[in-house]
Amino acid sequence: MQNGISSESKKEALVIAEIVEMMHMATQVHDTILEDGDSLDKGNPAHTIYGSTSAGNKVSLLVGDFLLSRASVLSASLRNIAVVESVASALQSMMEGQVQMHRPAEEISLNTYIKNTQRRGGMLLARGCESVALVSGHSPDSKAVQAATEFGLNLGMCYQLLNDLQRTEANYAKVLNKIRKEGGSLHGVSYTPNEMDAPLQIAGPLLFAGVLFPELYEVAGRGFATAKELLHARSLIDRCDGVAGIHSLAQHHAELALESLTELPESEAKLSLMLLVHYAVEEGQPRLLRANYSPEGVFQMSSEALSAAKAIQRAEVAAKNELYGTLDSLYGRAATSVRAVKDSLVRSYLGIKNRATTDIGTLQRVAVRDCVLTYGKGVKVSVVVDYVNQLCAFHVSAMEVEEMLYQEIQWQIKSGVECEEDIKVLAGRGAPMLWPGEQLMA
Repeated sequence: MQNGISSESKKEALVIAEIVEMMHMATQVHDTILEDGDSLDKGNPAHTIYGSTSAGNKVSLLVGDFLLSRASVLSASLRNIAVVESVASALQSMMEGQVQMHRPAEEISLNTYIKNTQRRGGMLLARGCESVALVSGHSPDSKAVQAATEFGLNLGMCYQLLNDLQRTEANYAKVLNKIRKEGGSLHGVSYTPNEMDAPLQIAGPLLFAGVLFPELYEVAGRGFATAKELLHARSLIDRCDGVAGIHSLAQHHAELALESLTELPESEAKLSLMLLVHYAVEEGQPRLLRANYSPEGVFQMSSEALSAAKAIQRAEVAAKNELYGTLDSLYGRAATSVRAVKDSLVRSYLGIKNRATTDIGTLQRVAVRDCVLTYGKGVKVSVVVDYVNQLCAFHVSAMEVEEMLYQEIQWQIKSGVECEEDIKVLAGRGAPMLWPGEQLMA
């Protein structure tokens, strides 16, 4: 924090680092307590050693509590009331965040999730950095203490948002793989409520999408009722780039963390803190995982870590192919007449009727836009597939419809379109592109 810091202050700073690590480790251990129906391999070594969910859970609870009590004892050993209060405040915030993650006391929303992220991840690092500044000789109301606190808060939130996202995406991958494997069976997909609702426990992307599609807040509260509902929710997340939205939110907190460091003097420690921020926003956070370092401290990312980032995408595509393949079988051949095609042309917008007769791609996009304007941006893919194939005399697959639907909704969001009148206003202003993806088909 400053030049000429005493060796005693350095020792106290290391103790605070140990306290933060113990408290974080305690939450990690508590998080591995198994639910009813969970397999032992989802737990920690205690479950494997004792070969029992009940015994493993008891040991996990005791170990986590021991780590928290040890952290409290260490904080008291510093004989600094301000530090003790800071550590106690962090512990309170962490416990509140953990409880509210499973039993929300406030309404379910993106703002509630962000507040919870601050409690679970931000406050621990905030109070840890604040304590280091205090034992380094800075007064509680100094700029250095305020900067250290802001740095810890924003770095902690950045880390927690992206760590939550990794776990959520991994949970989606597991469920989507299950849907792919069992979706075509006679009995359909069999699952337990805990298994299906795992992606909802830290559902940043879903709550981000809930800003545009409020019905997702209800889903987050009650859980997924069916596999189709999960796929539809995932489709809504994709339509508004929910995953990218969480990445952007994390990047914002990373920038705030770097900005707070400008208040601190130049030093090797400051450069290390800046590097740590970049490690936090790195895809998959590989440099923050002990498993990716050799005993000598050399970074070496495993092939498993490299492939994990692509698992959700592969699982999602496979699951949708399984579901949409069944849907497509209902539209194996065109069943509509020339009259239906003419009717669809009458429903098209902005004087493109003549072009639509020769450009079937545009005709299909007309139907997709019509369907979105009629049923809203949260319309199910199956509804749009039915709508398009009833109006158009040329079959279009569900995957193709979903791609057009994604492009259309992205365009509508960017252009502020809520109804047909908005599109006419854009056309009157000479909008350069009325059909998403049009340049790709030229």
